[in-house]
Amino acid sequence: MTETHAPVVTYMGRSVAVRTNETVLNALLRAGIEVPFSCKAGSCQTCLLKCLEGELPERTQRGLSETLRAKSYFMPCRCKPAGDMQLAPVNADDLLAEKASAAPTESEIPYPETDPALWMELQQDGDKVRKILEAFYDMVYADEQLAPFFENVQKEHVTDKQYVFMKRCLLGEKVYFGNRPRNAHHWMIISDELMDHRQALMLKSLRANGLTQDQIDRWVRFEEHFRGDIVKQETWPKRMGGQDIVFEGVGQEVFPIALICDYCHAEIPAGTTVVVHHRRGLVSCPACASGAPLT
Repeated sequence: MTETHAPVVTYMGRSVAVRTNETVLNALLRAGIEVPFSCKAGSCQTCLLKCLEGELPERTQRGLSETLRAKSYFMPCRCKPAGDMQLAPVNADDLLAEKASAAPTESEIPYPETDPALWMELQQDGDKVRKILEAFYDMVYADEQLAPFFENVQKEHVTDKQYVFMKRCLLGEKVYFGNRPRNAHHWMIISDELMDHRQALMLKSLRANGLTQDQIDRWVRFEEHFRGDIVKQETWPKRMGGQDIVFEGVGQEVFPIALICDYCHAEIPAGTTVVVHHRRGLVSCPACASGAPLT
């Protein structure tokens, strides 16, 4: 039997064997290599890298300018390599136009004016608020552009949090204690176009659940109220107690309890040194972090 060669990507002096159906970006992150990223679906172009050697599938450059494509820039979040690749970080001199920085505001957008009547209307025939959110997140988790933002996050958990958040918005009751939209989305590069796409899915759910146009307009008011805290061209630091808190990068930590590797799902004995991706909270066991092929 012929042994299949796993493609190897080399970046910043590290070589990583890419696993079956794994993207270049996920392989680098698994190995604990710091690479900028956000949407992981090719929408934000944050993870842009330069290919020095190797074949670039067409979809990895889709949406890039002619200049960037000609200089072999590509999106590793879209690349499942067919062979070995030599990669390099972005050279600022290659970028002819800089992205305009969207400076974060000093404070979060306050909650909007409540609409308790809408909440009551949506409770008259069962709990339509929950039904709306369940149908919406079913679509989000199946959506190529939005699903990567929720990697390793249970759909039921997200639905429950959004349900309580909407209850806080509509009724004004202090029942939500999670992050407000600015902090919850601080690391996500979300354009107006992507936000519009997200809103289109919400409209589908609202209509499918039988809301009148008046009820839809009132619901959408809450959705659009926080757009300024969500749409951005660069990541923002998390802001807590008036201070900017940065949750980025990777590091090595020793945990006193046994863990499960988020990549190969093998058990990691207590006391093992593991690689932790701080933003996502994911853990790589020593084998996955080494970049070696699976045995």
